[in-house]
Amino acid sequence: MRFPPGIASVEEIAADWDPPSLGTGREIRAALDACLPGIVYTEDGWGDYEGPGFSLSTPVKEADDAPVTGVGLFIHGDCETAAHAALAVADKLNARAVATGTEGFLTADSARSAFDAWRAYRDRIVSGGEAA
Repeated sequence: MRFPPGIASVEEIAADWDPPSLGTGREIRAALDACLPGIVYTEDGWGDYEGPGFSLSTPVKEADDAPVTGVGLFIHGDCETAAHAALAVADKLNARAVATGTEGFLTADSARSAFDAWRAYRDRIVSGGEAA
């Protein structure tokens, strides 16, 4: 999303904030195509991408001319490279990505720590430990 400038976390977003458009469905798919060569779109509007050590799915169901305010990237895999793919998409859209599991935004500097936090969470869940 194109989050308000100057905020450090999603907790700082005003309750009445209305996110601006990232572009149309057509423009979003073009940005994804540029960042994720070989992404394949299914009939139901999902984009699927196989990267080095990870896969990524994203719902882009909006019509070609419909405005899009946010893009969700569902990443599967066990490598930090996925964070860099998410950053490339955010950069192409002139947007910022949220580091899932944290209150902050994903940056090149935080990619490793965000990945480590996700891995620790996954390991707790897989081993039967309690989630925080």
